[in-house]
This record gives sequence, C-alpha cells and structure tokens, in this order.
Amino acid sequence: MVEYSMYEFRNLESVGLDELTKTWNLAFSDYVVPVNVTQEKLEAYFKIAGVDFSKSFGVFCEGDLVGMLMNSVDMFRGKIVAYDAMTGIVPEHRGKGLFSKLFEYTRIALKSVGITHYYLEVIKTNDRACSIYKAKGGKIEGEFSFLKGRVESENFNNKDKRVLPLSSYPVEELSTYDLSFSNRMSALHRNIDDYKVASAETEKGRSSVVFSASGRIPQIMYSGPEDNASLRTVMAYLSRDFKVLEIINIPVTETELLGELLDMGFQVLVDQYEMCIEL
Repeated sequence: MVEYSMYEFRNLESVGLDELTKTWNLAFSDYVVPVNVTQEKLEAYFKIAGVDFSKSFGVFCEGDLVGMLMNSVDMFRGKIVAYDAMTGIVPEHRGKGLFSKLFEYTRIALKSVGITHYYLEVIKTNDRACSIYKAKGGKIEGEFSFLKGRVESENFNNKDKRVLPLSSYPVEELSTYDLSFSNRMSALHRNIDDYKVASAETEKGRSSVVFSASGRIPQIMYSGPEDNASLRTVMAYLSRDFKVLEIINIPVTETELLGELLDMGFQVLVDQYEMCIEL
C-alpha cells in the first residue's frame, strides 16, 4: 500500500528552472531514446508552449520534485481551457498511482479558478494512456496525423512563390482546417520570429504554408485538388532548405490534403487523439 503522506502536491510557481530541468530529464530518462534537455532549451519550450507555472502542478517527495503536469491556459473553441503541455513522473515513483493523484489535484485547482475543460493529445496506439484518460472522463474530439518527409525532386518556377515573416500576416488562422491547441496563430505568435509563411499561386489555385526555422509546419492553407500544383511548389521549395519537414496535426478527416501529401512522398509517423476532459 502506498503511503501518500510522504508526498506533497502544489503548483510550480516557485520552483526553479534548474529543478524542473532535472525532473524532466529523470522522467524521460528511460525512454527508448532518452531525453536530455538543457535548462535553456526547456525554458524556450515552456515559452513556446505558453506554460503557466501558477496553473502547473507537481508532486514532491521529501522536498524533491518527482512528477509534474505542465499546463498552458488560453482561449480555445470559445472557452478558457487548460492544455497538457507535458506530463512526467520520475521512474522510481511510478506504479504508485501518483499520476492519478496529481491529475485530481490539478482538476480541483483548475476548476476553482473557473477553468472547466482540459485538453490533451495522446498517441492513438498508447492504449494504457488512452484508457487512463477515458477513465477520467476524457472524450475524443479529434484525430490528427503527424507526417515527416520531403519532396525529393520537383520542378517549379521560382517566380511562383514568395516567403514573408509571420509578422506580416494578421492574427487570423491561415489554415483551412480545424487546428489543435498548439498550432493556433495565437500560440505561434509567442515565438513569432521563428516562423515564416511560404506561398505559391498557379493558374488553378493558391497555397500557403507556415513553417519554423527547424522545418516544422503547423498550418497549411489548402482548399482542394485545385491547389495541388501550388502546394507542391511550396513543399518543393521548402525541401531545398530542409532535409526533413515535419507536418504537425493534420486532421484525419482532411483526406484530400493527406492524400496529396502522401503522394508527394510524406509518411504518417504517428496518429494522435485530441481528448477533452470536463473538469
């Protein structure tokens, strides 16, 4: 039987970045590919993710942080919601029900300040995690595909495309499909200098792609088959500058867009559920 009196739960507002980094690295140390981030990289990730430390919570054992649930809070689909930016429990403290305890503590704390919905993304094949979240009332609201690849060879007229900084565009979404929490324009604006927009126009259509300095694509403007040539032009152009492009969270319902990307040579790396828990 677990003696929970040895554990303490509280928000992470007063916890230093050095301790958060140490716990992060311990929590992911036994992954197939162990994760080891620097304090600077973790700070940058928290900024991009919009983590609110006063609404993020940890579990402590004898004063040491052994688990954390990092949350971002923002307007999403017409309501203020919390979003799971990262969850981790240090290996030696797993199997004790600490995540469930931490989540329940988080649920009560968030609900007390008027937040009524909690969003998260979970890999579709992670049956254990899906079951845990469903047991907590999680409902699937969407399903996304994460793709990687590049256009190996494609001829295009360089005059057909243009590239502008994201700051040149209004706050409205460029995407023509429903976006996940972290792909919204308001989220990208937290690190706006890292993003640009590549566009191309042909006689039949026009496409735009938001991309980061590392080749991650969070938004695509694509209206249908008439945009195929312009989309290929943009992807061919980006493939000259990046060895691999990562396309984040395309809804599986976007069959025409996914089909076109697969035809270009991209591959689905993983499918994810978007789940919502009413607090």
